[in-house]
Amino acid sequence: MVRRKLLTAAAAAVAVVAAGIPLTASPADAAGSVPRFDHIVVVIHENQPASAIYGSSSAPYINSLAAGGAKMTQSFGVTHPSEGNYLALFSGSTQGISGDPCPLSYSAPNLGSELIGAGLTFSEYSESMPSTGYTACASPDNQYQRARNPAVDFTNVPAADNKPFSSFPTDFSTLPTVSFVTANMCNSMHNCSVATGDAWTKNKLDAYARWATTHNSLLIVTFDEDDFTTVNQIATVFSGAHVRPGSYGEHINHYNVLRTIEDSYDLPHAGSAATATPITDIWGNTLASGGIYQLSRTGNTQLIDDPNSSTTAGIQLIVWHNNSGTNQKWTATANPDGSYSFKNSASGQCLDDAGSSTAPGGRIIQWPCTGNDNQHWGMTANGSGTSLVSKISGLAIQAGGTADGSLLTQESGTGTAWTFTKVG
Repeated sequence: MVRRKLLTAAAAAVAVVAAGIPLTASPADAAGSVPRFDHIVVVIHENQPASAIYGSSSAPYINSLAAGGAKMTQSFGVTHPSEGNYLALFSGSTQGISGDPCPLSYSAPNLGSELIGAGLTFSEYSESMPSTGYTACASPDNQYQRARNPAVDFTNVPAADNKPFSSFPTDFSTLPTVSFVTANMCNSMHNCSVATGDAWTKNKLDAYARWATTHNSLLIVTFDEDDFTTVNQIATVFSGAHVRPGSYGEHINHYNVLRTIEDSYDLPHAGSAATATPITDIWGNTLASGGIYQLSRTGNTQLIDDPNSSTTAGIQLIVWHNNSGTNQKWTATANPDGSYSFKNSASGQCLDDAGSSTAPGGRIIQWPCTGNDNQHWGMTANGSGTSLVSKISGLAIQAGGTADGSLLTQESGTGTAWTFTKVG
């Protein structure tokens, strides 16, 4: 459930347009407190400046997350080299280290110990780490480096919470409350290219990123440091439920990110996180809950349409050119899980994954509004538009052709790109 407070008048007046979505802010919808997420996954990559990621053709996936999420344009590491940044993000302090020493041992408060103390859960997932609870400074092939795994350095984090990435669950509902994920020295972009790391992020975490949008969960993709300049500017992206798409220019660093995660769960604040400002302006509804929208194919005048203003439950929906009819208008309702439901203005029925199908080709219909998960739709970036993704199936709505009357189904991949135009 999202906890909110009123924006200042200046902030409430800000409207952001991203991924083809007209965004209308109101005090009730706009930024405030940090939402309490069911799950947060933090992915930490290596040694790339923001300029090597944002807008780079080598990082199409991370840029797609940025287009559909919160792109932090003034994000910075706190030190050089790597290890102090990992410690800062986990414990609110570099712990006074220089270089990447190993082994280290601390008992100071940290994100893991705070979560455990609150009756919540934490795990660190490290690619190429040989086994759970592994304490050596490197794997035999040196692809895993303990200096990139801050949790293992703290005696108040159980060894069982220090896991190889091979243990990352495929049933995301079984994830810990908060997870840190580090790729190996190649896939993190430390030893290999940005393109390699970007492809790894997509292959390993896109399924979670899509799931998060309809399951009250969050993905954070960030970097430890840049390529060793005095500026130390890095890319940081928030993607998932309750994220208002846009570019955000406030100055943040690892302490602000840590403070934001801590505030999501009303935790104490470790080290410098206690005086850091949490990130609060990126949260809210992408669409105005209760607003009436036309859902058009991006770059096209065809709209999602209740054929002939039918009131028949179960009729398959179509696309049709814009005729300004009420059968082409949909009231958006924001759900607590970060998804949306859409009710047709003509029929009073909701956009529905027929029979809660999980199969590609399943029909998209209208059905009396039940509030069930097969009427919950996530929104993810799709080029200059947005995909509508079923919470039940993880599949995207797709128009079957370009002609008026083409039927809507759910399909694998990104489906049709949609643009949302507020008309009421």
